[in-house]
Amino acid sequence: MKAKATHRQPNLFLEIFKGLGANKLTLALLVVILASSLSVVQVTHLARQQLIEQDKLLQERDELDLEWRYLLVEEEFYSQHARIEEVATMQLEMKRPTSQDEKVVILQ
Repeated sequence: MKAKATHRQPNLFLEIFKGLGANKLTLALLVVILASSLSVVQVTHLARQQLIEQDKLLQERDELDLEWRYLLVEEEFYSQHARIEEVATMQLEMKRPTSQDEKVVILQ
C-alpha cells in the first residue's frame, strides 16, 4: 500500500526544476532575483560598516576637540605670565636683576 502512495505523490523539487527548465524566462528571472537579493545584503553590510567607521571618526573628532580646548586653556595660562611680566615692566618700571645687582650673603 505504501509503495502505491509514494508513486502518487510527485517529488516537489523535481517538479519545480522541470517547470523551470521548461520555461527559460522564469529561470532567468529567478537568477536575477537571487542576484539582486544578494547585492542588497552586500550593500546593507557595507553601509553598516561605513556607519561604524563614521561613529569612530566622530568620536575621534570629539576627543581631538577636547584636547584642543585643553591646549587653549594651557596657552591662556602661560600667556597670563607674560601679561604680568609686561605690566610689571611697563607700569611699575620693574626689571630683572643683573649679576651686578645680586648680593651674596654668607651665613655662618
